[in-house]
Amino acid sequence: MAVNLHHVLAKFGIQAPELMVSDLVLSSRDVDLHKVFVAVPGHNVDGRDFIPQAVSLGARVIIAHTDERVRHGETDMREHSLIVHFYKLVEQLSLLACEFYDYPANHLDIVAVTGTNGKTTTAQLSAQLSQLCGQTAGTIGTVGAGLLGQLSDVINTTPDAVSMQRLLADMRAAGAGMISLEASSHALVQHRITALKTDVAIFTNLTRDHLDYHGTMAEYAAAKRMLLRQPGLKYAVLNQQDPQSARWLAECPESVEPVWFGLEECLFPGQRFCVAKQVTFHSGGSQIQLHSSWGDASFNSPLIGHFNVLNLLAAITAQLCLGKPFTQLMQVAERVQAVAGRMELFSAPGKASVIVDYAHTPDALEQALTAARRHCSGKLWCVFGCGGDRDKGKRPQMGEIAERFADGVMLTNDNSRSEDPQTIVQDILAGCQQPEAVRVELDRATAIQQCLLACNEQDVILVAGKGHEDYQIIGNTRLNYNEREIIAGLLVRETA
Repeated sequence: MAVNLHHVLAKFGIQAPELMVSDLVLSSRDVDLHKVFVAVPGHNVDGRDFIPQAVSLGARVIIAHTDERVRHGETDMREHSLIVHFYKLVEQLSLLACEFYDYPANHLDIVAVTGTNGKTTTAQLSAQLSQLCGQTAGTIGTVGAGLLGQLSDVINTTPDAVSMQRLLADMRAAGAGMISLEASSHALVQHRITALKTDVAIFTNLTRDHLDYHGTMAEYAAAKRMLLRQPGLKYAVLNQQDPQSARWLAECPESVEPVWFGLEECLFPGQRFCVAKQVTFHSGGSQIQLHSSWGDASFNSPLIGHFNVLNLLAAITAQLCLGKPFTQLMQVAERVQAVAGRMELFSAPGKASVIVDYAHTPDALEQALTAARRHCSGKLWCVFGCGGDRDKGKRPQMGEIAERFADGVMLTNDNSRSEDPQTIVQDILAGCQQPEAVRVELDRATAIQQCLLACNEQDVILVAGKGHEDYQIIGNTRLNYNEREIIAGLLVRETA
């Protein structure tokens, strides 16, 4: 890829030399002669502090954020490197990246999903439905980025503004026609997708999370609603079960059509909807009676839990908004697969069933335990911990929920980071009425094994918090830890 930097920066009123460059990079370690280093202040580090390193590595051009309007477009030389000053680059970086990568989203159907819980599953299901209907699809989110079945790891749920546009350009070149992505509250506040043309915005729900970053629930909710400002937005797919949807409706621009999904008749007369009139849970998943503005249908789903039914309804509604035929969608809806680490069931003859879920908030844990109970004829166990250096206020809440909804609780380590795991456990136990009845085993794999040995075939063990992750962060060390592989191995070993 070769881009004329002069033409790109001219769109922002900046005169730059006629230079052909290949990429934008945010890390000075990725700099070479043909890549432009973009130096912006971040939440933890300031990229401008690494300008000397970029110069020493041979950067020909550096575009640097400035808070001074009068400096916009100024240039100066540092050794062989041209430094271009760009006013409020942090806020404009999404647009700069769009210009650089030639607005790939303009040639794609884009579905952006936000909410505390359900983003990953909804985005994945939306992509699966699109693919099953014959439109090549990709996803960007917690479990990776790329075409379905070809995901690569990403650092953040929603990548930085440059990586986002690069990923979209790559997927477009690979033949994608539709992309579903997760829009985190951090990404929205940090302007990572400000200029991204978005066709459909999905709001799943809002419960306590990330208050260590946003401070209050009001600020957290406002961050989520920023998704309504996306350029080109046509539809806002809203969960009528969540009280926050009323605020979304109130802030919907006139150009955006609200479309509702839920588990009861539509509560908003005159507006389009897609709801489940009846849901019957069974050992293989769910039987769904669907009622919508596009038609009615009945189909089976392999997904576990009513919240996954909501996630599927949101994904179906988004695809209907994009013009997929209703009859075809109903035919392929039965073929969607559960997402890795999202209410993912593991079983073996004669052993308790184990459900792995990413639940790491109070509401998500309650929803997961409630769903697991529907598929449990014996005792329900919950194995979980809480992450270190994150919102401490949710720890006792999660302890109370686990004790109330499970028959047995095993507390263990999660990503303790810089905190003492035992301190985190004590914070969780503070919410339990009978802390002496709660088991504690800080080694996560051992905790799961102990639960399996104590349970019988009718029991279900919900292992919450890690989901798809294949690592554990202890102190400053990132350790290999694939919970799904460990559980599969334990079931084979304990069954043999």
